[in-house]
Amino acid sequence: MQKDLLTQLMGFVYSAAHYLGVGIVAVVQRILPSAKSLEMLVDPIGFLGILTIFVVLVSVARKVAIVVLIAGWALILVRIVLMAFRVG
Repeated sequence: MQKDLLTQLMGFVYSAAHYLGVGIVAVVQRILPSAKSLEMLVDPIGFLGILTIFVVLVSVARKVAIVVLIAGWALILVRIVLMAFRVG
């Protein structure tokens, strides 16, 4: 069962990378019509695109996590101060 799930996951990643690569190659060929024979680079370009998207998402998630942590600590400190002065 695990092998089948892993095979399906890898198949999905490959398909997504392939179609992303096809799209990027199409855009590059529109911009640079003299660039021929880019079809052999579809899969590597697609996988680099997938990796780039992953890195961007991870860096954004890290920044969001830092903001959430800072807000959480600030709220905890506010609550401690309010408890110390018996306001809340």
